[in-house]
Amino acid sequence: MRAKRISGIIIVIIGISLILSSFYIKSRVRSGRQEISEAQSTVNKGKKLFSVTPITKDVGDVLTGSAQKKINEASGMADSYAVLATWFQIGGAVFIVLGAVLIFIGRKK
Repeated sequence: MRAKRISGIIIVIIGISLILSSFYIKSRVRSGRQEISEAQSTVNKGKKLFSVTPITKDVGDVLTGSAQKKINEASGMADSYAVLATWFQIGGAVFIVLGAVLIFIGRKK
Protein backbone atom coordinates (compact mmCIF):
# COMPACT_ATOMS: atom_id res chain seq x y z
CA MET A 1 0.00 0.00 0.00
CA ARG A 2 2.78 2.42 0.86
CA ALA A 3 4.49 1.91 -2.51
CA LYS A 4 1.28 2.82 -4.36
CA ARG A 5 0.94 5.99 -2.33
CA ILE A 6 4.55 7.03 -2.92
CA SER A 7 4.20 6.25 -6.62
CA GLY A 8 1.02 8.33 -6.71
CA ILE A 9 2.75 11.31 -5.13
CA ILE A 10 5.63 11.06 -7.59
CA ILE A 11 3.21 10.83 -10.54
CA VAL A 12 1.28 13.87 -9.28
CA ILE A 13 4.54 15.82 -9.00
CA ILE A 14 5.46 14.83 -12.57
CA GLY A 15 2.00 15.95 -13.74
CA ILE A 16 2.33 19.31 -12.02
CA SER A 17 5.78 19.83 -13.52
CA LEU A 18 4.43 19.03 -16.99
CA ILE A 19 1.65 21.59 -16.60
CA LEU A 20 4.05 24.23 -15.28
CA SER A 21 6.40 23.51 -18.19
CA SER A 22 3.54 23.94 -20.63
CA PHE A 23 2.73 27.35 -19.13
CA TYR A 24 6.35 28.41 -19.58
CA ILE A 25 6.44 27.13 -23.17
CA LYS A 26 3.19 28.92 -24.01
CA SER A 27 4.52 32.20 -22.60
CA ARG A 28 7.67 31.88 -24.69
CA VAL A 29 5.59 31.05 -27.78
CA ARG A 30 3.47 34.14 -27.15
CA SER A 31 6.52 36.39 -26.95
CA GLY A 32 8.02 34.70 -30.01
CA ARG A 33 4.85 35.24 -32.01
CA GLN A 34 4.92 38.90 -31.03
CA GLU A 35 8.47 39.20 -32.35
CA ILE A 36 7.44 37.36 -35.52
CA SER A 37 4.55 39.78 -35.99
CA GLU A 38 6.86 42.79 -35.59
CA ALA A 39 9.35 41.33 -38.06
CA GLN A 40 6.56 40.54 -40.53
CA SER A 41 5.29 44.13 -40.39
CA THR A 42 8.82 45.40 -41.07
CA VAL A 43 9.17 43.07 -44.06
CA ASN A 44 5.75 44.14 -45.34
CA LYS A 45 6.81 47.79 -45.13
CA GLY A 46 9.93 46.96 -47.13
CA LYS A 47 7.92 45.09 -49.74
CA LYS A 48 5.47 47.97 -49.98
CA LEU A 49 8.31 50.47 -50.35
CA PHE A 50 9.87 48.48 -53.20
CA SER A 51 6.63 47.55 -54.99
CA VAL A 52 6.31 50.84 -56.90
CA THR A 53 7.62 49.52 -60.20
CA PRO A 54 8.27 46.00 -61.53
CA ILE A 55 12.04 46.54 -61.37
CA THR A 56 12.04 47.71 -57.76
CA LYS A 57 9.62 44.91 -56.89
CA ASP A 58 12.23 42.36 -57.96
CA VAL A 59 14.87 44.18 -55.91
CA GLY A 60 12.51 44.24 -52.91
CA ASP A 61 11.84 40.51 -53.24
CA VAL A 62 15.58 39.83 -53.22
CA LEU A 63 16.16 42.07 -50.20
CA THR A 64 13.25 40.76 -48.13
CA GLY A 65 13.33 37.14 -49.32
CA SER A 66 15.76 35.83 -46.72
CA ALA A 67 13.99 37.65 -43.90
CA GLN A 68 10.64 36.25 -45.04
CA LYS A 69 12.14 32.76 -45.12
CA LYS A 70 13.38 33.13 -41.53
CA ILE A 71 9.98 34.46 -40.44
CA ASN A 72 8.24 31.47 -42.01
CA GLU A 73 10.64 29.05 -40.29
CA ALA A 74 10.15 30.77 -36.93
CA SER A 75 6.38 30.66 -37.36
CA GLY A 76 6.51 26.92 -38.04
CA MET A 77 8.71 26.38 -35.01
CA ALA A 78 6.32 28.40 -32.82
CA ASP A 79 3.46 26.22 -34.06
CA SER A 80 5.31 23.03 -33.14
CA TYR A 81 6.10 24.34 -29.64
CA ALA A 82 2.46 25.36 -29.15
CA VAL A 83 1.40 21.80 -29.97
CA LEU A 84 4.04 20.45 -27.57
CA ALA A 85 2.72 22.70 -24.80
CA THR A 86 -0.81 21.46 -25.40
CA TRP A 87 0.33 17.85 -25.13
CA PHE A 88 2.21 18.69 -21.94
CA GLN A 89 -1.01 20.07 -20.45
CA ILE A 90 -2.98 16.98 -21.47
CA GLY A 91 -0.28 14.65 -20.17
CA GLY A 92 0.06 16.61 -16.95
CA ALA A 93 -3.66 16.40 -16.29
CA VAL A 94 -3.64 12.65 -16.94
CA PHE A 95 -0.67 12.16 -14.62
CA ILE A 96 -2.32 14.18 -11.86
CA VAL A 97 -5.51 12.11 -12.10
CA LEU A 98 -3.58 8.82 -12.17
CA GLY A 99 -1.46 9.90 -9.24
CA ALA A 100 -4.52 10.95 -7.25
CA VAL A 101 -6.11 7.57 -7.94
CA LEU A 102 -2.97 5.79 -6.74
CA ILE A 103 -2.85 7.94 -3.62
CA PHE A 104 -6.50 7.20 -2.90
CA ILE A 105 -6.05 3.43 -3.48
CA GLY A 106 -2.89 3.41 -1.37
CA ARG A 107 -4.58 4.81 1.72
CA LYS A 108 -4.90 2.60 4.76
CA LYS A 109 -8.36 1.25 5.31
